[in-house]
Amino acid sequence: MGLGATTALAVTAPLVLTGATPANAGTTATCAGSVAGVSATTYADRLVRAWGSGNTAAANCYASTTTSRTLFGQATPGGIHWRRVSTEGAAGTIYVTYHDDARGGNLTIGVQNVGLRGAGGWHAAYTARFSNEPKAWNAVQWSDNLVRAWGRGDAKWTAYYATPAAVRSLHTVAARGGSHWTRIGTEGAAGTTYVTYRNDVTRHTLVIGVSNVGLSQGDAHAAYTVRYH
Repeated sequence: MGLGATTALAVTAPLVLTGATPANAGTTATCAGSVAGVSATTYADRLVRAWGSGNTAAANCYASTTTSRTLFGQATPGGIHWRRVSTEGAAGTIYVTYHDDARGGNLTIGVQNVGLRGAGGWHAAYTARFSNEPKAWNAVQWSDNLVRAWGRGDAKWTAYYATPAAVRSLHTVAARGGSHWTRIGTEGAAGTTYVTYRNDVTRHTLVIGVSNVGLSQGDAHAAYTVRYH
């Protein structure tokens, strides 16, 4: 997983749609205005932002049917931590690559260059390719990763898996949690998965709450609550 500096997506100018919002990825959208002159990089940014937030209608305007299906087939929504890392051109296509800083993996979008697009410039993102696809950690695995990082005193990864408030709660218990935590239970309630651990030495228990919504959106800090008894 990459934790390097983030290059923010240059997504500007909202998309205006007319007609009903399509129900499924790949459905043809009615797209108003023209984006024929938008640079390929900005065009790809807008598509990734739309897919990331689950805006199917906007994604269907920027992407071809095949591309939209590829994106939403991989994840719905795509998540909020995609960072543009490179751009290169070849034979009238600009290939823009993004890295998911939360789950790992790369996505490369191929966009027809300005002057080669159809009417209005829509559906010019005609290819999407994933490599080392984002790791689909479930809530229990995510919580286990957090407890391991805290246990070995790894401040960087503890802060990665948990919110600042959850990190403070863990560090109130100990700066280094140790290696004697055993998972003993899991339950879900109101969009949160609660994972319980018991310390085999002290017999204390630790309950980690992981946001299922945050995890599905690629949030790098999905563990947001800690209870220690």
